[in-house]
Amino acid sequence: MLPLFVDWARIGRRLRDAPSIALFLDFDGTLARLEAQPEQVSLDGCVRHALAALGRSSRFRVWIVSGRRQADIRARVGVPGIQYLGLHGWEGRAGASLARDSESRLAAVLTCLDRRLALIPGVWIEDKTHALTIHYRAADARGVTRARAVVDDVLAPHALLLRLQRGKSVWEILPSELEDKGAAVQRQLTTFGRRALPIYVGDDEGDEPAFRVLAHGITIRVGHGPGSCARYRLTGVRQVRTFLNKLIAEIA
Repeated sequence: MLPLFVDWARIGRRLRDAPSIALFLDFDGTLARLEAQPEQVSLDGCVRHALAALGRSSRFRVWIVSGRRQADIRARVGVPGIQYLGLHGWEGRAGASLARDSESRLAAVLTCLDRRLALIPGVWIEDKTHALTIHYRAADARGVTRARAVVDDVLAPHALLLRLQRGKSVWEILPSELEDKGAAVQRQLTTFGRRALPIYVGDDEGDEPAFRVLAHGITIRVGHGPGSCARYRLTGVRQVRTFLNKLIAEIA
């Protein structure tokens, strides 16, 4: 990955030449710093101001695509004029609903995991109704290994309907109906226009499908992690804020 600002002259030309720009942004670890508990995460006022300015621009359309529930992400950002897609883009799609079998299996998995993971310090489950997130940031290495063995064991009988997705110090259990972020951004892009130049900014494994399908656009991985399909890199939330302000100053 190339540091984004090293190639900014060429990127800026592409953006200025584009008839319109579709800006897709992850939230946790991208727009806002990660915290020990999801409810502790908040958006910096300067970032909120930048999002509002881009939302008002006729050249941009802005989406926030998050693993959080749609209502949660909307409340935390609170900017009118942009769109919020929860559960990796599934919440925000017309007619989104889970099959009864998926609901019952997810409930059964939650019951089993709740009992078995309670024995491992530092590991806890976030119930998102249509998905489960297992947090292990506070666990030691042995606890993480034990927890992963439990998760794999519990999920094995449900492999056709439930999948496991890695994030930063989390595992997400998602029903097969829940599309990944790649499918979500493709769907949104078709509603905006074929000639729009897409930008996608994200920080973890869940963003990789979007990087792959938007390879023709500008794809940006935040932070230092393993190999990524993104073309460019920003070091962290502070550089994301700088990037948004450059878009306002030079492109919007």
